[in-house]
Amino acid sequence: MGEVLRSPSFWLLSGGFFVCGFTTNGLIGTHLIPHAIERGIPQVTAAWAVGIMGGASFVGTTLAGWLVDRIDARKVLAVCYVFRAASLFILPYVSAAPGLFGFAVIYGLDWYATGPATTAILAQHYGQGKVGTLFGLVFVSHQLGGALAAVAGGWAHMQFGDYQYAFLTGAVMGLIAAGLSLMIRPAGRAAPALPVGAIE
Repeated sequence: MGEVLRSPSFWLLSGGFFVCGFTTNGLIGTHLIPHAIERGIPQVTAAWAVGIMGGASFVGTTLAGWLVDRIDARKVLAVCYVFRAASLFILPYVSAAPGLFGFAVIYGLDWYATGPATTAILAQHYGQGKVGTLFGLVFVSHQLGGALAAVAGGWAHMQFGDYQYAFLTGAVMGLIAAGLSLMIRPAGRAAPALPVGAIE
């Protein structure tokens, strides 16, 4: 485990997943519906948008899982974060249901699609036998990002009167996460499952 914690790839992946948590659970999960209501979009319509996000997420996550078996998982992860950033750049300017639904499709496609690529990168770098433990460690950073965004988004709203700067910050962070993903060193395809105590 000490070897893993000294690995730059682990911290780059964790940094990206911090952004993932920031832009999902913390930012959108907490602040999307209040933002929509403030823009005059009915609560039920906003809830429909969340449902659309869920449906798009099913498609995006399945596609991401298919892609990481065929192309570099780092590139798949970077594209997910770019889509995340693009959707968050759009959201501050959404003021009607069609725009919110468009956001929901773009955002939903990458909502959970970071999971397959992150898992694949862990397996390729550290062996399949450690994926569960290491994904748990990486996920800690995800939850820390989510906690920060829940608080920071509310603070930004109090300071500026709306969520524009919170969403734009999340968009910029998505681009940073894409860059972090591409900085992870390349790795070959994962070998058969390693013994639990083994680290490549």
